[in-house]
Amino acid sequence: MKEWTRAERYRQLQKQDTAELQVLHQQIAQSLWRGCYHVQPVTGLLNDPNGFSYWRGKWHLFYQYFPFGPVHGLKYWYLVESDDLLHWQNEGIRLYPDKDYDNRGCYSGSAYFEDDQKLYLAYTGNHRTPDWIRHPYQIVAEMKPDGTIIKPDKPTILPKDGYTEHQRDPKLFRYDDHYDILVGAQRNDGTGALLLYRSDKIEGPWKFHKELTIDGWNKDTFMLECPDLEKIGGKWILLFSPQGMKAEGTRFQNKYNNTYLIGRFDEENAVFYPEGDLKELDEGFDFYAAQCAYQNTMKDAAVLEGWVGCGDMVYPPSDEEGWSGMLSLARKLTIEDGKLKQRPAADLSQLKDKCIFKAEKGEIKHDEMLGMMPSACVIEVGNPDDADVKLNLFSTTMTRGLEISYSSRKKELVLDRGTLHNPINPDFGTTRTVILEKGLDQLQVFMDGSTAEVFVNDGETVMTCRLFPEKDENLFRISGKNIDAAVYAAKRTVQDDFRM
Repeated sequence: MKEWTRAERYRQLQKQDTAELQVLHQQIAQSLWRGCYHVQPVTGLLNDPNGFSYWRGKWHLFYQYFPFGPVHGLKYWYLVESDDLLHWQNEGIRLYPDKDYDNRGCYSGSAYFEDDQKLYLAYTGNHRTPDWIRHPYQIVAEMKPDGTIIKPDKPTILPKDGYTEHQRDPKLFRYDDHYDILVGAQRNDGTGALLLYRSDKIEGPWKFHKELTIDGWNKDTFMLECPDLEKIGGKWILLFSPQGMKAEGTRFQNKYNNTYLIGRFDEENAVFYPEGDLKELDEGFDFYAAQCAYQNTMKDAAVLEGWVGCGDMVYPPSDEEGWSGMLSLARKLTIEDGKLKQRPAADLSQLKDKCIFKAEKGEIKHDEMLGMMPSACVIEVGNPDDADVKLNLFSTTMTRGLEISYSSRKKELVLDRGTLHNPINPDFGTTRTVILEKGLDQLQVFMDGSTAEVFVNDGETVMTCRLFPEKDENLFRISGKNIDAAVYAAKRTVQDDFRM
């Protein structure tokens, strides 16, 4: 792997760089592992979803973006748009690090609007002095309908004393007759925190309200990233990404996890009262920095996007090709009987092409696959009838590939990528295990190039992972007594075109 210098990482994008980036795009577009229905970077690195909203009749979704390679460097916001959360169109970079207060990058943040004339974009301006001391500023900019960005002359919120340089990821929202911004932070003692700011006007002035307390919180962390507060029906859900948390059995196995709590939010006293334990938003290997859209089209629900990746993780196969990262399928979040349900938010009938494999009650009825695994497809499994189930995707005659297995005796669902040729962050384990209290009822697997998303029991659990199968890893096997199964070829819904 190439070693990137600081100068290379913080190179400013110029107009004359377009030709260089277009050549890079042409090269990576030929990759074996590019997707056809997940958002992916035009070039370079994609990480956190940002500024997600439903504005002027379209879904607007930005991603944090470094154009020149698969590393973290000078960050921009790249925009994609959709009518239906499935068909996404590249629109180009909208937010540039062109002010002194964001001279080393436009870091993550959120979106909010009150009319169709301006979309507010709250983000962290990453400023560094000549001797490389960081000063994090929270910024509220405006985007006009024509895509023009208007930034304030001065930072919206200055760094808070008593906390380190790690203050970022502002979540902007309205509460009663005023506005709140929730910021992820690290205290001077090296522990994670959430900071709550208030203002009567979005433009400010903003004042520090209080540090948000989570009642009964007892987890050791050194940072809380990407906070989000959403009201779904009569309940609040607090989402955040804690760093430094220890694993608990099969839970919280990733280096950094994406978690949530359901409960009650006392805004005046800045306290969140959980009703239940801290849980993982995704119980696979690669899911982080999730963000809910500001939207008013889905009632009693939130719409979420996440980064199919994780900070400080590496993905050598695509990294060596000059690109890294994908975004997840959009998820619709509901709270049913006090529990979170996550289902694909889009109408996926538009994603499915022809059926290439079908089995009913364990008997094959139709098979065009002949044991060969397509790079992009939708797999549906149902009616397991309390029997064991096993799927082997991208296996060889000697290896298991990506194995998804369910033990009816243990009620365990296991995602195992340990035998694939390309190991991905094996230091953090090669399996993830979920206990299904009521057993397995159904599975949906969305396979797309180098991303697999497994939805379990109609949104009870989701498990996401990256995988990079080689050409000889191409076999498909499925077993299970009396199961119904179908595999559909997938249509392209995200155009892999070059646009800056």
